[in-house]
Amino acid sequence: MDPQKLFAYHQWASQKVLELVEDCGEAYYTKEGMNSFPSIRETIAHVIGVEKLWFKRMNGVKSPEFEHFDVETAGKAKQAFLLLHAEMELYFASLPEESWQQQLDYRNMKGDEFLHSREEMLFTVVNHASYHRGQITSLLRQFGKTGVPLDYIYFQKENR
Repeated sequence: MDPQKLFAYHQWASQKVLELVEDCGEAYYTKEGMNSFPSIRETIAHVIGVEKLWFKRMNGVKSPEFEHFDVETAGKAKQAFLLLHAEMELYFASLPEESWQQQLDYRNMKGDEFLHSREEMLFTVVNHASYHRGQITSLLRQFGKTGVPLDYIYFQKENR
């Protein structure tokens, strides 16, 4: 799949889920439920920090530090994602097509060494975030709220 299109889907889905959380009310953003992270806010803090790690790896940083973002409110989280995604989008647009297949070595947080292409790294970012967007939907359902469809097919329908 075209990396630019995949990333556009990722940006869309990230904003959609945060808009839903905002619409539900700030109390649901911090409310604790049953999931791998106790709240939507903590899930979002994890996701955006991991995205920044992968972005640094795509830029050739072998052992990046986990960066913490101000995601205290759903609005601040939306803004943090917009800024990070704008930075990523500019970088991706500057890459020649063959750069997506370039193999980059890096270490994970445990110190294990890996070698992957930028394309594989981007797919990992999108897949990881999709998993956690599902968890956010699950938390909202625990709180009596309904989710929104975030599958790629809905992105396509909305963006043709």
